[in-house]
Amino acid sequence: MTNILTFAGSAFLALILWISIMLTGPDLLLPATFMIVTVFVGWLCIYVVSGILTSRSKVVKDWEAKHPE
Repeated sequence: MTNILTFAGSAFLALILWISIMLTGPDLLLPATFMIVTVFVGWLCIYVVSGILTSRSKVVKDWEAKHPE
């Protein structure tokens, strides 16, 4: 669920930046493009970390099931 919300937020922010490009003209084209790329790279990082944490919790549960204390 976190990945869907993060992607939706990233897409919404990119849409706002794209609209700002359309309204202001080419003066903000390069900075807004870098901001859009930064937003999507941030989303990718959150997506990867979320997957890593999910995998880690599965491994920990398996470990605890095999090695009860």
